[in-house]
Amino acid sequence: MSDSTMAHSRVTHPTPPGLRMLWSTDAIRSGIERVADDVAAAFEAVGTVNLIPVMTGAMPFAAALATALEQRAPGHWLIAPVFASAYDGDSAVRTPVIEFPPTFDRRVDPDAPVLLIDDILDTATTMRALLAAFAVRGFPAVRVAVLIDRPTRRDTPLEPDFHAFTLDEDHWLVGFGMDSERRYRGLDAIYVREP
Repeated sequence: MSDSTMAHSRVTHPTPPGLRMLWSTDAIRSGIERVADDVAAAFEAVGTVNLIPVMTGAMPFAAALATALEQRAPGHWLIAPVFASAYDGDSAVRTPVIEFPPTFDRRVDPDAPVLLIDDILDTATTMRALLAAFAVRGFPAVRVAVLIDRPTRRDTPLEPDFHAFTLDEDHWLVGFGMDSERRYRGLDAIYVREP
């Protein structure tokens, strides 16, 4: 097999035990391309946008989205992650903890809009805290992009500005940044953890 053939062939991995695939690698890729189209169009007239991945769950989505955005509008995007979580284990929601890295303010343009990037918007506990934290910092606009919007778990209204998928099921998801007890984040598809 030539190098060029190998570069275009796909390895299909079996579904790990105890998991059921919800979205494949190809479906995720297509969803991210749609989000990138929408984000690029929304910020077409803006010279600089601060992309703020919410670590650690948003790593794969943010990396893929940033790459797709650079292809559409090279040089418009600054990336500066924050750390935030409201989960203690797989299900217990607690008060969100938000951490801004010490170099955060040097890595962003304070006069440019913000796009918060996360893997999933479900209860919105963490996202509400993030929106409040960014409002205090005085950015001109803050918008939200998530890979998955799960409105069924939300008790107060908060809609993402951009999302690839909508989920009405209340299952724990793993893969493509989402974890179960800090495991499975690196899977390249999204799975439901079976009981």
